[in-house]
Amino acid sequence: MNPTNRAHRANIHAKILPLIAIAALAASPQSLLSALESSNAESSPSTTPESAQNAESGNADSSAESAPAQKSITESSQTITQNTLEKVVTIASRVQTPIEQAPGNTSVVEQKDIARRPNYRFTDTIRGLSGVLQPKGRGMETFDSVTIRGIPNGALIMLDGIIMNDINSNTKMLTSMRAHDLDRVEITRGASSALYGAGGLSGAVNFITRMPEKLEVYGSVGYGNPFADENAPTNYTQWYLSAGDAFLDKRLRVKATYGGQFSSGYAADNAWISTDNATNGLGGAATSTNGAPIGAIPSQNASGQDIYIIGDMGRQRFATHNARIKGELDIGSNGMLDAWVQYSSYNYIHHRQKSFLRDSVGGVYWGDATSGDSDTAGSGTAPYAFVGGMGNEIYHQVISALGYRHFFGDNEWRTTFSYMYGNDLWGGPGAGASPSGGAGSATNHLYHQAIFESNFNYAINEKHSLLFGIQERFSGYMQNAYALSDWRDFSTQGAQTDKITSNQNFFGIFVNYSAVWSRFFSTTIGGRWDLWQDFGYSRRASTSASNVASPGNTAHNQFSPKASINFTPFSAKWGKTIVKISGGSSFRAPTFNQKYRQYARNDGVTFAGNPNLKPEVLYSYDVGVEQSFLQNSAFGGVVKAYYFDSFFDNAITALTSGYENAQKARINGVELAYNQTFWRYFGIMASYTYYNAKLTQDLGAIKAGNRLPSVPEHSAYAQVYYDDSKLFGSIGIEYASKQYKSLDNATQSVWGVYSSMDAYRLLDARVGYRFKHYEASLNLTNLLNEQYYAYYKAPGRAFFFELAARI
Repeated sequence: MNPTNRAHRANIHAKILPLIAIAALAASPQSLLSALESSNAESSPSTTPESAQNAESGNADSSAESAPAQKSITESSQTITQNTLEKVVTIASRVQTPIEQAPGNTSVVEQKDIARRPNYRFTDTIRGLSGVLQPKGRGMETFDSVTIRGIPNGALIMLDGIIMNDINSNTKMLTSMRAHDLDRVEITRGASSALYGAGGLSGAVNFITRMPEKLEVYGSVGYGNPFADENAPTNYTQWYLSAGDAFLDKRLRVKATYGGQFSSGYAADNAWISTDNATNGLGGAATSTNGAPIGAIPSQNASGQDIYIIGDMGRQRFATHNARIKGELDIGSNGMLDAWVQYSSYNYIHHRQKSFLRDSVGGVYWGDATSGDSDTAGSGTAPYAFVGGMGNEIYHQVISALGYRHFFGDNEWRTTFSYMYGNDLWGGPGAGASPSGGAGSATNHLYHQAIFESNFNYAINEKHSLLFGIQERFSGYMQNAYALSDWRDFSTQGAQTDKITSNQNFFGIFVNYSAVWSRFFSTTIGGRWDLWQDFGYSRRASTSASNVASPGNTAHNQFSPKASINFTPFSAKWGKTIVKISGGSSFRAPTFNQKYRQYARNDGVTFAGNPNLKPEVLYSYDVGVEQSFLQNSAFGGVVKAYYFDSFFDNAITALTSGYENAQKARINGVELAYNQTFWRYFGIMASYTYYNAKLTQDLGAIKAGNRLPSVPEHSAYAQVYYDDSKLFGSIGIEYASKQYKSLDNATQSVWGVYSSMDAYRLLDARVGYRFKHYEASLNLTNLLNEQYYAYYKAPGRAFFFELAARI
């Protein structure tokens, strides 16, 4: 046999055989059951759901406590009753499932966990969970997202079960949503997210908002600042107000919320130029005896090239707003209608730029490479260096959703429809522009997405159920570009220069069979078929040379199977051991930006889309053990250990100036988590994740073994907390190792500079006190004042004080 073919077959076997083994056991477990029943029937006393779950309560990486009490509709569901303390989740299998039977490594963060530590936006709430990373930006994160198991933008993000990912897989508006609004957050890792369709490569996250059972009014206002040096968002102000009530004997529940934030920003972006004084625009700058501009700071970029730091690109002054109204209505004793609409927005502008340079008479100098010097003006020159690609942005988004669920005895039917509209206007400088003005361009991005889904969960009996359903997700995109006579002012818009449109549609059919074979053994097996279509691309630019021919319509069929086994070899009053095995496949279609967009990054690199990209396919499995101990005591806890392995085909990855299908890549690693309470008031949470994320097949000159970009090798978190219902607080430390920007690792040789992704160690604390109707709290972030770059210069040490009231 040809050695190449042998290696290829071995690679396929390594990916497929674990999945076949899992599926076989999931479909026919009886051979294990008889042995288990005989070996454990006498030696291991049974444990009630209540005692099994108490060991994990109060811990962020464990599952949540009991699901909040449901209204009359849920009383008709006999599968999971509300008068137990059994923890249930919906994210892992799309239906309410006890955590012990949920596939893979599933976590829930509850409202009490959110309240104990500094949490500003939605994604802050899942910080520190094993296998989960959230961005560390400049304060307001304009590309807010979640990374699970080392796959950036590889998770589906949902709000009350509605998918938020747009045609670019972005979830930008998460940055405007206040953590005050949340009741709990559910997270699943691995192949179980395949049931949600394209984009759920590594997992899924569902942010679940809280609904009232009586009159509830809550309001808060807070203010924060850096301790010194303006190295974190200044004048940071946050507000939140909610009001809700239950009517008609609690059958109608309504809640309205509004929250926002504002900051004057801080200098997160270095202004840099090349060291070639003949072209960098510093002809009028005073120089020292060695020819270097006076005031300039010699430095390097991430590639190791010498540059000068000559100031900063200004402070990002920003504001966000988020308003939402939601209602739920019980219809009879078996139905519930829910509807909500949410408006979100953010805007920012960079102002108060600073120059270190001086002219020959000691005045502030900004450079002289004007737009007339088109051969030299632009990246690496001044005054463009002080404005770079920063610009101004205004983004509005509206999401609406309508859903209905109905119980037919133990069977449940759900149907939902949602629509998302986004309008994003960005204005940026042209070559030769300066902080005081100059020509530029504006780009208007219009997004819309409609999702319809209907599914039915058929309870075959108390132990077996079959879920099946359909989903269609349509996404459209239009990008219009215009000239600006003043890059700072959208009202100076001139002629249209470019127009791009494109659409995507996903149609999926899914099925999932869940079975509880005994108190020791449960399984799931299922799959999803998707048809992805990319169509309607067109580009009409003002210059014919820019009119790229349409790559044509694209269609792709994908079947994504999944299976899981949960095995309880030991159960006693003082502890329980659960072994979980799961596996499957999933896929992700290339986004609009990955296929078509072209733009200049702030580090001077022009980044271009690739219309020939193919969808990524991921084969993954994980094996884990969860050990709870000291149940029904004040010292209950849980330890989790998981090994995960993921194999990419056609992995889309960022090279120096664009995207390519990297063909073969692998991410495997270990997730560890430990949570324990002490005397019910104290607790410890700790997690560690190891990521081995590497290219496994040569890609041109890039050799196998290179690390995948944007994935650290190590991440860890540890927290100690206290909460006695009045006094509460926590102190936690987070660590992540450095990351590469590109799959071509050789292009990055320097860290600790602008545009690098550095290692960091962040120490945060929160302390607060609850009065009868009031609450006061203080957040202290980055207490060690860690100086690092997360592409931008990340925020330094800061405080935030908040007052809240409730009735």
